[in-house]
Amino acid sequence: MKKIMMIGGGVVLGLLILVIGFVFYVFHLLNTPPKSDPEIVAYTEEKVKDYLIEEKGYSESDILSVNSKRKPKDKDKTAIGYQVLVVFSDEPDTIYYYEIVDEDENKIEQLGITGTDIKHKNFP
Repeated sequence: MKKIMMIGGGVVLGLLILVIGFVFYVFHLLNTPPKSDPEIVAYTEEKVKDYLIEEKGYSESDILSVNSKRKPKDKDKTAIGYQVLVVFSDEPDTIYYYEIVDEDENKIEQLGITGTDIKHKNFP
C-alpha cells in the first residue's frame, strides 16, 4: 500500500511540475517582444515617411519621428507584419500608427491614434 502511495504521489508531483512549467513557458512567450529585422524596420520607416511627404503633402520638418516595430504576435515576417509610429512636430504627445497594407501597390493606411490632439487624423 505504501508503495502505491509513493508512486501515486510521484505521478501527481510530476504532473504538477509539468503544469507549472507550462504556465511559466506560456507567460514568457506572451510577454516577450518579437524580434525585428533591421532591414525591414528601415524599409517600413522610409516607406511611411515617403508616403507622408509625397502623397499627404507633409514636409520633413512636420515629422518629428518615425519608428517601426514588429506587431506583437504577428507571424508575417514581411513589411506587412510591422507597424510604424509617427509623431508630428506640432503634436509631440500624440502617436499616429501606420501600416503597409499592400506592398505591391504601395498601399499605406493610418491605423490609430494615441493622444488628445488629433490634427492629422486620416482613417480610410
